[in-house]
Amino acid sequence: MKRKSKKTTENWNLLLKKYSADILFFGITIFVPLYMEQGYLNLTQAKAHGLYMTTLPAIILFIISWFCTKKDLHDKNSPSKEAAAIRFSKFNGLDVILLSFALILSVSALFSQNIADAFWGTAGWYVGASTMLALTLIYFIVSRHCRLTANSWLFVLAANIFIFLLTVIHSLGIDILGLHANIDPKQFYIYSSTTGNVNWLSGYLCLVLPAFFVFFMLSTERVSTILYGVALIFGITNVLLCASESVFIGLYVCAFYALPFTLRESKRIKRLGTLVLGFGICSLLIGTLPAFAGKRKIATGIFSLFLDWKAALILCLLGCLCCFALPLLWEKISAQVRRGIVILLETVMFLSMAVLIFSFLQSYDASWGNYRGKIWNASFDLFQNFGLKDKMIGVGPEMLGYYYNGLTSYSLVVLTAHNELLQWLLATGILGAILWSSVFLWLVISYFRSRCWEQGGIAFFLPLMAYLGQSMVNSPNAMNIALFYLFLALYRNAICKRQRA
Repeated sequence: MKRKSKKTTENWNLLLKKYSADILFFGITIFVPLYMEQGYLNLTQAKAHGLYMTTLPAIILFIISWFCTKKDLHDKNSPSKEAAAIRFSKFNGLDVILLSFALILSVSALFSQNIADAFWGTAGWYVGASTMLALTLIYFIVSRHCRLTANSWLFVLAANIFIFLLTVIHSLGIDILGLHANIDPKQFYIYSSTTGNVNWLSGYLCLVLPAFFVFFMLSTERVSTILYGVALIFGITNVLLCASESVFIGLYVCAFYALPFTLRESKRIKRLGTLVLGFGICSLLIGTLPAFAGKRKIATGIFSLFLDWKAALILCLLGCLCCFALPLLWEKISAQVRRGIVILLETVMFLSMAVLIFSFLQSYDASWGNYRGKIWNASFDLFQNFGLKDKMIGVGPEMLGYYYNGLTSYSLVVLTAHNELLQWLLATGILGAILWSSVFLWLVISYFRSRCWEQGGIAFFLPLMAYLGQSMVNSPNAMNIALFYLFLALYRNAICKRQRA
């Protein structure tokens, strides 16, 4: 009988870990967003189930890989030296923060008034301790063992084009998959595609569109450029049909960090112009076609502005300028002048963001943001009445439904704070909120330290910033926070590769 060689088992060790990371990547980017059980009636539970179905086989495969012989890392001629370097690289700041947050969250769940609900998240949106611990494992597996190729994203692209098309179809008043069965007719246009309601769709768009945007900008082959362009146009249509201002908050924050990357080359300005032109055309069509009349009726604020034909024509004009005039002008000016223009635009964006925040503080009341003001006021009052233990480690994940006494919105019981930082402050206390904030602080520091705008890793950084923006008015759900952790892992992976290069 032929004896199995050490090299064979060593290869299996690496392959199984890679397959585990692949399962997690495709599961979180394709399976979870598409997975449904009973239409929109048990959406939060269904997405959590989809995440568990993705995570369990990947973790089992990862555990099996440890039974294979591991290669001697001291062998300089090892063909797996690069993979081993990633696998056993020292913990960086992000690793420590996420592990610490998982620890605080676990302690909070153990000291909650109902450990089972806090662990499984059944009293809220199913982002309990089990989900967050699974996401922590996902982060460490993907950040060490994911080996994506350009073709890997084509499958994700195809799935998202389907999701975006489904949103368009639903916005026409057509429910081809029966997802709206038994739902309140008044909520028909609030729920779309397989991503759920407009707030969930907002968070989802903020995560996937920035990544597609970077791939579109960096693509060198005509076919891939067209595919990413088509996906982005459908995504832009979804932004307009989403009619949730949280998506603009997220994309605005994302644009602040994307600007230096976009203005590095005249070719990127031209491609940006095609997207702006597409935005204008989509605005014009949605704003004028009778088929979208039902969706237009619920459009308010900035959406009603974009759907006006005058604003749509202005966008088309700006798109044409970016496509033709600006690239030629950009090539003629010096690098120093370009840098000055970028700094000026960044300053204007920062100041406008400050003005928007000031305007929000001036207009804030209980009815602000579809009564988010009422929920936030109740949340602040709740935190002030906490004891020392609850202020430090919180009341446990997804336990706020027990504490919002009689608080309702749209005749539904309120289960979350509708602000992610506030959610973690109440659920995991001051310690958890500090750690969660530290994740974004680490990201911003790494952006400037690594000059992220000069590398492809920005494709994973921008979705994280967009997620931060929209999370100011939304709470975590199993689908979007899983994508967030996945992009954290991919960004960490990209940073490590750049440091070794």
